[in-house]
Amino acid sequence: MAKRIGLLVMIIILAGTYFATDSSAAQQWLTCKVEVTGTAFGNTYVNLTHTTSTFTKKWFLVPTSSAKEVLAVALTAMSSGLPVIICADLGDLSLGYPSINAFYLSK
Repeated sequence: MAKRIGLLVMIIILAGTYFATDSSAAQQWLTCKVEVTGTAFGNTYVNLTHTTSTFTKKWFLVPTSSAKEVLAVALTAMSSGLPVIICADLGDLSLGYPSINAFYLSK
């Protein structure tokens, strides 16, 4: 009986932690300049500089499902000099490559 109560308490604590955590807390919309873009090792990457200097020349990973579209927009932005607006989960910028969730050409 004590094991069941302990298990039930653990499940309640884990559920409370799960629902209290905002999984999109680090999601941000940012206006950026495209510095470099391309593919390497089967992935597509975009190097961006935030227009208000939150980061400069930071590499972002593009999801495989939207790689062609993001690459087309990034190349258009580079050739036209227009900025892009991205939605990305920045988290800790010093760890790995943040993933881009949305990528739009701006004017």
